[in-house]
Amino acid sequence: MFRKFLCLALLPAVQPLAAVEIGLHESNFEHIHFRRIQPTTIRFDADTVRFEVRRSSSFLLLAFDEIQTISAVSFQWQADGTLNKVSKVQEKTRAGDDAWLRVGLIISGEPDPVPEPLLPRWVVQVRKNLKHPSDRMIYLIPGARHAPGDTWRSPYSPSIDMIAVDSSALDDGWQQARHVFPQAQQVVGLWIMADGDNTGSVFDSRLRKLVVE
Repeated sequence: MFRKFLCLALLPAVQPLAAVEIGLHESNFEHIHFRRIQPTTIRFDADTVRFEVRRSSSFLLLAFDEIQTISAVSFQWQADGTLNKVSKVQEKTRAGDDAWLRVGLIISGEPDPVPEPLLPRWVVQVRKNLKHPSDRMIYLIPGARHAPGDTWRSPYSPSIDMIAVDSSALDDGWQQARHVFPQAQQVVGLWIMADGDNTGSVFDSRLRKLVVE
């Protein structure tokens, strides 16, 4: 299923990862929608994920069979169109909580015990898909209004941390992004999305060569 790429599900949980490229194939992911929000159109094409954001939001979920120790993440990305964010102050609010792209690491941990009927539908879907529990997430965000390396808390949840990641231009028009964590993270899955529902934004973005170490 992962072609020439190593499958993360087969790697020992107790070993730090060597550099592994994630297979960006539709069969590896669940596309999860939010209730009453137009979902982003997501297409898979030749090891590239394409997001068509039309004031929309939804995400891709990849659950690992085993908990993975990840110390660095890199990826290549492109975007065109308009993301209606004007400042890092706005970016920290609900009104500005959109991004060209978010690569999220779902971190191992025990969530607060909340009865399933009280949870949003998308939370229930995530918990049913994950093989291991999680109590927080880290988003890596390229092209942010914050300076590379800045961190801030999600305006929607204190259990989600945002990190602005640096990008450098490649010769073919793509951007190369990379982030190294000061401390390795215990990760149970990946959450990938592009969203423009809060800012009323319309744009296209693309992701390829997603590598975890």
